[in-house]
Amino acid sequence: MARGEACGGDAGKVKGEAREIPDEITDEILLRLPSRSALARAAAASAGFRALVSSPRFLRRHRALHRDPGSLLGVFTSSLTDDGEGTGFHPAEPPQPAAAAASAVAAAADFSFAFLLSDPSSADGWMVRDCRDGRFLLDRVAAGAERGTVFTELAVCDPLSRRYALLPPIPEDLAATIDGVLNVFGGRRACEPFLGPADADASDAESPPFTVFWTARCQRKLAAFAFTSRDGRWRALPSPECFIWRRHRSPFSCPMNTVWNRRHYAHGRFYWVDCLTNRWLVLDARAMEVTLAVIPSPAGYWEEHVAVVEAPGGEVGVFAHDFHHPGGKADLHYYTIVQDAGGAQRWQLEKTIPLPWPGACHRPFCVRGAANGCLIIEVSEEMPAFMASHRVRDAELFKIDVKSFQLEKICQARCAGGAAGQCCWPYFGFPPSLSLATV
Repeated sequence: MARGEACGGDAGKVKGEAREIPDEITDEILLRLPSRSALARAAAASAGFRALVSSPRFLRRHRALHRDPGSLLGVFTSSLTDDGEGTGFHPAEPPQPAAAAASAVAAAADFSFAFLLSDPSSADGWMVRDCRDGRFLLDRVAAGAERGTVFTELAVCDPLSRRYALLPPIPEDLAATIDGVLNVFGGRRACEPFLGPADADASDAESPPFTVFWTARCQRKLAAFAFTSRDGRWRALPSPECFIWRRHRSPFSCPMNTVWNRRHYAHGRFYWVDCLTNRWLVLDARAMEVTLAVIPSPAGYWEEHVAVVEAPGGEVGVFAHDFHHPGGKADLHYYTIVQDAGGAQRWQLEKTIPLPWPGACHRPFCVRGAANGCLIIEVSEEMPAFMASHRVRDAELFKIDVKSFQLEKICQARCAGGAAGQCCWPYFGFPPSLSLATV
């Protein structure tokens, strides 16, 4: 009897000791969780896990092991109205799984960017120009600056940490090469700066490096410069000289200011698509060069009907819809860009997704943006976005991703913009407790 009691006592002792897993082993186990959504579930199960996974050191190591863009937390829209109506972050709403995290981010972040330095001498405030990987790029016209709308002041910001970095001006020797620039954003700007993709090789860095591209649409080419925070320098990118913007365009096609503002991104490359002439302008963020590709597109698409997306397996996908909808039925078509035996590229239809909104009288929906394989669609009963331009309107925002092809509502929003500019960005991220500063 005594032996049995001793054995039982020893077994209980061993069982108790087995529960005490060393911290370094727990750390390694949690590092192998595939996403920060899984980390959030682990944190909810234990206060000890919560303290571990929320530490910046752990999150940097996890980010280095797993390419996880996070959940779609909402959409940021920007307006050119003087009062700023229509500008702001629209968090995902229930029943979206990320609604709680979206609400927490909306409460914790400063999407008004009030932490940025103001210039009392300038009548022009900061304008959001791009959003990617949790960072925002803003610019403003410097007071009294010559060609101020061409060479604007630039700032990279993180609204969650309220950190920002002001970029140095483009050097005079590079600026002197720019001539004959076309205006964008209703004449308020004559340049198109945007953020480069995150550097996966430096994802474990305490201050991850970032890249900013500056482009301007000249008469004969797309002028392009690149800035990297690694060395703090601007450099010129090679660009084809023969690209004449107006020569091949019909007077009955989309107006110039509505055609070339729509920029797309997929797998390390940025694209501008001209469906009329079948020309794709390609900026390779790794090779740091601009090239021209000819990819014949199906008839009937205008640039505002098209969104290039990241497809699985490194493929380039394209969502597109027709301008006219026979019988009032609206469809969204999904293509991949494939290469034939001779090396020529073409659109290959993969799927047609019926949309629930009638389109017989007018087009109540439009493509607004895309990121991480997710397409954003705006639905409004007001005037179609092509005609509405920057007018502010009530709308519903929906998403379709390239894996499920399911249409899901994200939220309701006051929106502005449309074909005349890229003023809508999907915002992917994590709850504040699992977020790292990006600047």
